[in-house]
Amino acid sequence: MRMQKLLLGLFIATAQGITAIALADEIELLVPIKAGLAPPNAIAEIKVDGDSERYKSVKNKKLNYIVAVRGDKPQKATGGGSLDIYLGDAKVDATISASWAFHKISATYEHPMSDEFPELRVSPVDLCNERLEQTSGKARKEFRKDGATFAIQKAYPLVGSVEWWIKKWSGLSEPKGFGERTHAPVKITCMPLARHDEDPNAPSRTTPPPTPSRTTPPPTPSRTTPPLFSKTTFEIEPSKVVKDGKYLCPSELRLYGYIETSHAFEGKSIFMGQHYLSAVTELDFPKGGSSRNVIGTYPIKWHQLGGLAAQPNAKPADQKLAFRFNISDSDGKLVKSMEKTVTVSCSKIKPNDAAVGGEMTVAPAN
Repeated sequence: MRMQKLLLGLFIATAQGITAIALADEIELLVPIKAGLAPPNAIAEIKVDGDSERYKSVKNKKLNYIVAVRGDKPQKATGGGSLDIYLGDAKVDATISASWAFHKISATYEHPMSDEFPELRVSPVDLCNERLEQTSGKARKEFRKDGATFAIQKAYPLVGSVEWWIKKWSGLSEPKGFGERTHAPVKITCMPLARHDEDPNAPSRTTPPPTPSRTTPPPTPSRTTPPLFSKTTFEIEPSKVVKDGKYLCPSELRLYGYIETSHAFEGKSIFMGQHYLSAVTELDFPKGGSSRNVIGTYPIKWHQLGGLAAQPNAKPADQKLAFRFNISDSDGKLVKSMEKTVTVSCSKIKPNDAAVGGEMTVAPAN
């Protein structure tokens, strides 16, 4: 139970952008990539293959890493520190020491996180096809012949948790736990496609297409696939107001997302902002024409952000805030992202004000 609380605290601290400075000298955890420290094959490689024209599948079943870890021994600690390392569904049990130690860890494959959109997963197949489609002429020929390799820096969460037994003045010992959370990078290899050109089982490029029979009816034109969403909207408005000196200021924003589908869809949605992530909402639309509202809240602070230097009766400075409403499919691939930036301001209290919050305090930013 203590270990679960520790890991939960680490994940919450990371989601809120909080750095656990006090733990920095007690445990260091990383995937070694620096010369002189890194053993061979420390970083997992995702191999993506396809046919002669496009990438179609990931070949991996596992993600194999070598991680490096070391830590300080607290005063009055007895024995060796118990170390647990977590990556995906994999866990390694070991002990902690002041010297670097290397540990192999192998997790079941899953799509990596996006560097551009944290907490959302991306498909390596799509990434390889995007890079291929951005080439033409000689560059495309070289890509198909040699393939390509690139990296995602923050692909998978990596957590280390340590527990020592500390001897107290009474002579008894009690556990002390601390830990570290970081991210493991991953290397993505888009394999050469040109090697499929000589596949003996592939259709010959010189074979002419079959001549249609005179009695065969002409092919029916294919219908254009409708877009996934028939309508999506993202709106922001104040929901709570607080008195700050002589001014009324929004203390909470309400974020509204609306989704209407053209056909069945399963996925997730999340609101994102600077140092802000809402809870993930599960989406399940059994058929086209289904719709749903998604709501999130964002708290706002005013003079407290400026410290004691702020004048109590001075108008708090406007705040310019940017938010995203992201929708991903069941595999974690981002399929829709809407961004809205608003300027939040306070209004001066009028003598005849009958109620708090009688004026609009959120406006679209220019």
